[in-house]
Amino acid sequence: MWAGNHPDWLSSARERLGAAVSARPLLTRWVLAGPGAILAALATMAVMPLWLPRGVAGVTNLAFPIILAPLIWAVAFFYACLEENLARGSLVIGALVLVQLVVALVAIAG
Repeated sequence: MWAGNHPDWLSSARERLGAAVSARPLLTRWVLAGPGAILAALATMAVMPLWLPRGVAGVTNLAFPIILAPLIWAVAFFYACLEENLARGSLVIGALVLVQLVVALVAIAG
């Protein structure tokens, strides 16, 4: 299955995403670099206290996300601006946001 034999629905979804991105590349890049990058940075910042260890004072896992938020945004922004394959960039940023939101929902649910 991993050697290129994908299910039909996955292949068709990839083709539809590629066609949608090819139809409007400027809009796709704008959405990825703007709201996509800020959403990725905020989602990552929101779940960082869950996987960062507590420091001696107990605030390290809260301070690092605040300090690193601009760096995370910059990485997502420049990735969206420099990625040549916009379909792959959409999948990467979308998957990043989705994984972080799932982690946050699992933490909230207990």
